[in-house]
Amino acid sequence: FTVQLECTIYTTPPSTYKATQHRNSNKIPFQSHFQLAHQTMASKPGILTDWPWTPLGSFKYIILVPWVTETIYSIMVKDPKEWDLTNFTVIPFLLWRMLHNQLWISLSRYRTAKGTNRIVDKGIEFDQVDRERNWDDQILFNGILFFLANKYVPGASHLPLWRTDGVIITMLLHVGPVEFLYYWFHRALHHHYLYSRYHSHHHSSIVTEPITSVIHPFAEHIVYFALFAIPMLTVVFTGTGSIIAIGGYITYIDLMNNMGHCNFELIPNWVFSIFPPLKYLMYTPSYVPSLSLKNQIPSLGL
Repeated sequence: FTVQLECTIYTTPPSTYKATQHRNSNKIPFQSHFQLAHQTMASKPGILTDWPWTPLGSFKYIILVPWVTETIYSIMVKDPKEWDLTNFTVIPFLLWRMLHNQLWISLSRYRTAKGTNRIVDKGIEFDQVDRERNWDDQILFNGILFFLANKYVPGASHLPLWRTDGVIITMLLHVGPVEFLYYWFHRALHHHYLYSRYHSHHHSSIVTEPITSVIHPFAEHIVYFALFAIPMLTVVFTGTGSIIAIGGYITYIDLMNNMGHCNFELIPNWVFSIFPPLKYLMYTPSYVPSLSLKNQIPSLGL
């Protein structure tokens, strides 16, 4: 027979705890994401753990060739008045996301190597770098879904560049149903059944990097995108969608994920003292609620 053992070790560096407690003196202190070290033994990967294109290795970008070819073909044969700007911006947007993430990775590794103001005073291991090198898989996945939506979802093509009402709807839906559903889904992932099969892969990185935020099995990303698609599909179906609303929304999610998983603090404490509601709109590395505690308050920045 097989015996599965799972243990969770909590450690709280005094300096980090005091910094967190100082900024949130009127709140229940939470343990940091970086202070939560999970060690799972005999984990059994669940279904849809690997990405479909994992066997392609470095040639995985070939999956975008049909879509890129169709975009180029439409530019060549169609009248400029018939061009779909939404379709044309998918590839540049994917490249922007890769550049955005790479800039955060470079900044984080520089600050970690410099060794000042590190939350976890420890270097990054090579095993972690290898484990997280497929961070672009989720961008490829999103790109395919964007192309499919542009082609088959009514109203998802020929979007305007900007619509104010669509931006407002996107913001309200994110801080409302998306945050609520995301919070409870994340809590479910910390249940021992889902944790050992899926979410433990994410928490195997103790000294987190910005891109650690998207290191999840394929199945998790399916659910994440389904949640984040709620605002995007809503503005599309209501005719209020725009390229900037959708692109800005995804960029905001990338920004919060990257900044929240750095191993250093980027936002000074005095910023939160001047504008306290900011802590409900974003999270920082030393303030990520642990799902193991009760009476938790979800952050609106995911």
